[in-house]
Amino acid sequence: MQWEIEIIKWFQSFQNVFFDSFFWLISLLASVFGAFLLFIIFYFFASKKYAFYFAISLIINICFNYILKFFFNRPRPFEVDSNIINKLEAIGQSFPSGHMVCATTMVFFILLFVLQKCKKKWIKILSIILCAIFLVLTAISRMYLGQHYLTDLISGTLLSLILCVSLLSLVKKQLVL
Repeated sequence: MQWEIEIIKWFQSFQNVFFDSFFWLISLLASVFGAFLLFIIFYFFASKKYAFYFAISLIINICFNYILKFFFNRPRPFEVDSNIINKLEAIGQSFPSGHMVCATTMVFFILLFVLQKCKKKWIKILSIILCAIFLVLTAISRMYLGQHYLTDLISGTLLSLILCVSLLSLVKKQLVL
């Protein structure tokens, strides 16, 4: 756990007003707020059914996330080390990261949509790259803001992927766009 605290301190060593605002915005986009915006986009520009499956998947992911948070009850980094600056008013436990669960669910459904609907290979590749950058920035933002350890972020990503793939395998035929 000490190595994870050192990673957070390293990211926070670059703190300035720009990074504070930038990583706050990334965290906002990776939250339920960002997921709601994506739901609206799916609803009006993809299909109501696709938006519905996205919402159900997100709700299931968030529920599992809160169950794990309750079970593991891991304190946030700023609660463990007074040298870590808490840059947000977060409540609850650290493990796993709800923002990574949310961001990974969003990325999963964005890529599923793009890979199914787009014919141009360069759009598919660009989408994969942009989604990967978004996930990396989300992870960095959560550490920079003092909210999560690296293992919280990895576990949130894996939890979301496992649940999204499981849901997809159950409703695969219904989710074809």
